Amino acid sequence: EIGRGLSGSALTDSVDVPDGHYAEDTMKITVVPNRNAIMLAIAFGLAATHKAEAVAAAMHGGDHFIYPDCRPAFIEAFQTMQDRALDGYAQIRLYAPYVNLGKADIVADGARYGTPFAETWSCYKGGVRHCGRCGTCVERREAFHLAGHADPTDYEDADFWLEALRRRRA
Repeated sequence: EIGRGLSGSALTDSVDVPDGHYAEDTMKITVVPNRNAIMLAIAFGLAATHKAEAVAAAMHGGDHFIYPDCRPAFIEAFQTMQDRALDGYAQIRLYAPYVNLGKADIVADGARYGTPFAETWSCYKGGVRHCGRCGTCVERREAFHLAGHADPTDYEDADFWLEALRRRRA
């Protein structure tokens, strides 16, 4: 399993996922080096095999702070690499519509298109319910709030996000 070789992250090892907002230094433990490049390379290979025109990726502007492979420069460089890797075989576009937008924009678009948000998952801690305390849960709660839409997610700690935002602003 490739995950065993990508050690040192709270997402791949038995390291605790920290509580709080992404802007906090402790969230660096959730970085899996080159994660998006690995997944996108596989996706582009599959897309080329199946004659697809594009690969969609869900990076968003809120991830720039902590994840280098969620930044616009990464998207551009990866597209250039794939153009060369597939030259003469396939032309596939990397579609990352939210790379310069935030999670609230994603929620607004999702609401506009009827996304069943209760069936989506964000929590980095796993489990049966969203924890409500990890960076992705905090940002999810904040995004729904900023977008003005009710969050149907079942959280173990539904109010922690407010405390995390207060700490971040302090």
